[in-house]
Amino acid sequence: MAIHWLAFRHDLSMDVIVVFDLMERKLLEMPLPNALRRYTLYYDLWVFGEFLSLWVKNCDNNPLTVEIWVMNEYTVHSSWTKTLVLPIDFIPTEYFLPLHSTKSGDIIGTNDARGLVKYNDKGQLLEHQFYSDE
Repeated sequence: MAIHWLAFRHDLSMDVIVVFDLMERKLLEMPLPNALRRYTLYYDLWVFGEFLSLWVKNCDNNPLTVEIWVMNEYTVHSSWTKTLVLPIDFIPTEYFLPLHSTKSGDIIGTNDARGLVKYNDKGQLLEHQFYSDE
């Protein structure tokens, strides 16, 4: 069992994943997927299914997308895999933040706190509900 967070390494000029192993009471560090270094993007850690994962907003794509990257084998850097690409160009604010993945693999997210968005495990939009016209 461990706690994970993103941190910026000033000496390397890059983000890393910092891990605090609760059983061993040790700090570890894991690099992000190599492919993320070429992007100008927004990303964050989350759990997708049972795996440590990253959601990545790729601003270079047209249409805009959010990519889901999964670490298939914990602590093995080479096991990072891009598993889904979610199109987000339909969202007026061009903003999508994954919040939760269900047991069936659906992804629930928010669009700038104005509504909820739901994708299936293949990256297809299932539904969206907006709560504000602002």
